[in-house]
Amino acid sequence: MTTLTCPAPDCGSPRKVGQHMCWDCWDALPADTRRVLAIRDHLAVARVQLLHQQLADTVPLHEIEIDL
Repeated sequence: MTTLTCPAPDCGSPRKVGQHMCWDCWDALPADTRRVLAIRDHLAVARVQLLHQQLADTVPLHEIEIDL
């Protein structure tokens, strides 16, 4: 079985299937960002892609915003 890791740079903590990131990194996101990422609709994949793009661009977790 493959262990999934948190996509946040410098983290690498394990995460569960269905989670975008580990609990510590998830808690570091702004509340509005967490709320928007939790919505499951036709834009959900696009929002996760925006999250991963901002993580790749090394945006600090507390500054990540998802506007979809």
